[in-house]
Amino acid sequence: MSDFLSSVSSTETSRRRYPVEYKRQVVQESMVSGASIARVARAHGINANQLHNWRWQYRRGDFEVATQEPILLPVQIQAAQALHNSPAQAVGGQDDATAGDIELMFSAARVVIRGAPDQTTLRCVIDALRL
Repeated sequence: MSDFLSSVSSTETSRRRYPVEYKRQVVQESMVSGASIARVARAHGINANQLHNWRWQYRRGDFEVATQEPILLPVQIQAAQALHNSPAQAVGGQDDATAGDIELMFSAARVVIRGAPDQTTLRCVIDALRL
C-alpha cells in the first residue's frame, strides 16, 4: 500500500473515493508484464472488478494529467455546392426510359415507375395513393 491511501475519502454510505493519482499508480502496477490483476487488487485492498474498471478508464484516457492547453487545428471551409431541383439524369448512356425503377408500396397498391419522372408527377401519384 502507498501514501495515497491516506487521501482516500469515505462518505457516510461508506463508499470510498480514490484520487486519480492513486488509481493511475494501481493500474500501471497491474499492467506490468506478469502482474496478476487479482494479486494487485488484493495488495491494495480493492476488488478485482474495481481494478478492471479502472484499467478500462485508464485506457480511455480518464486518468491523464491535463498539463497542456488544447491544440487548435487549422480548418478550411468551402462553400457548399447548390443543389439542383431537376429530375434524375440518365447514367452510363442509358436513355430516360431505362434510367432506373422506383417502387412504391402502399397498403392497397404497388406502383413501379420506370425512368426518371419529374417531381410534380411523382408527388401527384403518391398523394393520390395515400387517400
